[in-house]
Amino acid sequence: MANIIRNMNFKPILEKINYERLGEPTPSSTVNMRVWDELKVERLRSDAVKVILTRNVKPEPSCIFSIDVTIGVEVIINTSEYDSTEDPIEFFKTSPVGRVLAGHASCILTELTLHSQIGPMITAPVIQLPQ
Repeated sequence: MANIIRNMNFKPILEKINYERLGEPTPSSTVNMRVWDELKVERLRSDAVKVILTRNVKPEPSCIFSIDVTIGVEVIINTSEYDSTEDPIEFFKTSPVGRVLAGHASCILTELTLHSQIGPMITAPVIQLPQ
């Protein structure tokens, strides 16, 4: 299982950013920023997959802003090891690939929210899949 990734020299690429400005929160209200990730693994060819992470931030109640950042990376794999794994998503969410994607998504969100009403939003540089 540890030999699935054949080449650790990968470059994450920003796929998409959606930012929606919402209304102002009501005075003295509490706003919870809900953060979660979605992870997809797509087979590109026999020796490569694309791992795509989308980090979502949605406020409850709906105010201030809503944002999601999608970042992906192509990974060269050992085909036989990859094909024998039961759940590639489970593997990649704890792999160095998942940590790199989560770290980049976290940095991008911090930059995008730097001048928002709540200041820079610093999210954890680990994958946060919903329960």
